[in-house]
Amino acid sequence: MKQFLLLCGLIGFMSFGASAQKFGHIDAQNLLLNLPERAEAQASIESTAKEFEQEMMRMQEELQTKYAEYQAKADTWPTAIRESKEREIQALDQGLQEFGTTVQGELAGLEEALLSPMIARVKNAIEAVGSEHGFTYIFDSSMGATLYNGGEDVTDLVRTKLGM
Repeated sequence: MKQFLLLCGLIGFMSFGASAQKFGHIDAQNLLLNLPERAEAQASIESTAKEFEQEMMRMQEELQTKYAEYQAKADTWPTAIRESKEREIQALDQGLQEFGTTVQGELAGLEEALLSPMIARVKNAIEAVGSEHGFTYIFDSSMGATLYNGGEDVTDLVRTKLGM
């Protein structure tokens, strides 16, 4: 009998807890893309990427010029000059590849440095809205999360919190 009462009490508690929960949802990625500072960050990333691209193009042109010269004159050069030019071309090619790897890392780091504060700002605003309005969960629909049927769209509340 005690077990039956305990089970009934547990079921009643779970039912009460489930009815008191409040669910919301938001498309956080869309919100991030529309932050006012996002355009400035994107412009900075694109500007840096363009500088890197220009340098890579310059390096590729230099490599192509040296290689074309090598192809045109290799048969007439003494062995020592030909081997020196081959090493020079290999070094340029390796430098270009290393530069490409460095560029990818730097661009990823720049993007993270610029976007992390925005992500934190949106996360803090979502948490504040959740706390202020009594939400148990706020699901991010941009992550493909299953949304509670009938849950409240909190996008406008978070936009207000962010001053948008």
